[in-house]
Amino acid sequence: MAVVDSKVGRVGLFLANPMVAKINKVEESGEPASTSGGIARKTIFLLLLTVVGLIISLYANNIFPTTYVQNIEGYDINLIEAGIVGGAALLGIIGTFISFKFVRSAFFFGSLYSLSQGYILAYVFRFFGNEYLYPCLIAVILTIAVVLAMLLLYRAKIIGNNKKFLSVIATLFTASILISLTVFILNAIPATKDFAKYILDNNVLVIGAGIIGIIISCLFLLVDFTVIDHSLEEKLPKKYEWLSAFALSFSILELYFKILNFVLRAMQKTEN
Repeated sequence: MAVVDSKVGRVGLFLANPMVAKINKVEESGEPASTSGGIARKTIFLLLLTVVGLIISLYANNIFPTTYVQNIEGYDINLIEAGIVGGAALLGIIGTFISFKFVRSAFFFGSLYSLSQGYILAYVFRFFGNEYLYPCLIAVILTIAVVLAMLLLYRAKIIGNNKKFLSVIATLFTASILISLTVFILNAIPATKDFAKYILDNNVLVIGAGIIGIIISCLFLLVDFTVIDHSLEEKLPKKYEWLSAFALSFSILELYFKILNFVLRAMQKTEN
């Protein structure tokens, strides 16, 4: 494939998630070949598994024995369930790296990742209270709207992956990392801790950072679209559909959590 040299560039692939970078490096082709419809169906399947994980978590509260419940900082936490949630999250993260090494494992680890993310989201509902349900539903609607808008913009060639586009992504991404690192360092130094706390507690600044994070995720999504689109042109074997679907669902879920954080911060600002 010639995507590295012409369409996405090395910077674009560096910024894309590892699974998309893996797809770009594949040089084999075969019949039957991957199709956009196949990738779309598999992506929807993985996103629906996130909903399944959420439902399982909502009904799992009574499964674990109460003898392992401990009150930590005012919250009742079941240590067994917390361990399972942490283990599922860890396996989901590890699975993303295994999948781009072993393509045929993408279905298993993609499903595991989606289920674990849904379970963790519902776990947060139960942990912090039902007041999170409304903003989570708003975030779902906004995420669907944003993904569709980015897909339409990409298909209409209004936004494309050129050098200027990639330089914007790289600049925003680098700036966000440097700012986060700076705040972390300031928070670790006693003399500047109060200033760091002011930044972290300032909803206007945090919401602004959240908007930038959402924009970055949207731009990354366009990189995913481009690589997958050109993998279809190169007629990659059908086994790569699951890896493409996993990559897309991963990016969409990342975008969702950033939108959710933004919605929560915005609602908190409104209440104050």
